[in-house]
Amino acid sequence: MASAAWLASVHESIRGVGGAVTTPVEEPAVGRNYYRISARLGDGTPLCVLLNSAAALVAAAQQRDHVIDLVFAEVPRGEIYRRAGLRVATAAELEQPIEDRHLRVLTDDERQDIAYHRPGCLGHLLFNWFD
Repeated sequence: MASAAWLASVHESIRGVGGAVTTPVEEPAVGRNYYRISARLGDGTPLCVLLNSAAALVAAAQQRDHVIDLVFAEVPRGEIYRRAGLRVATAAELEQPIEDRHLRVLTDDERQDIAYHRPGCLGHLLFNWFD
């Protein structure tokens, strides 16, 4: 359900800034726990819009080839996603260091993954490549 609302919101928000969606949706797969779609903003800037469906959380990242760690950006027209019942994370929120309070609800296996992979910020924990 969240993915359908997210996809409709992606198209509306990207059109709203004079841009266009440039790829089909990439669903979560081995090595990525989030949905991803690429777009080009009205000024030509490439951008990926992300969805962590388990958290109903939307983020944006700079589009970069062959880079594992995401570089977060602001989600264009975030209010569109909020109206669809999704949460929108800012780049500043996602770039925060991981604190113990972020890990309290995780399982032992998830904590072991984090100890092993050592994500650099909260966003790399929420939108990760080690699931």
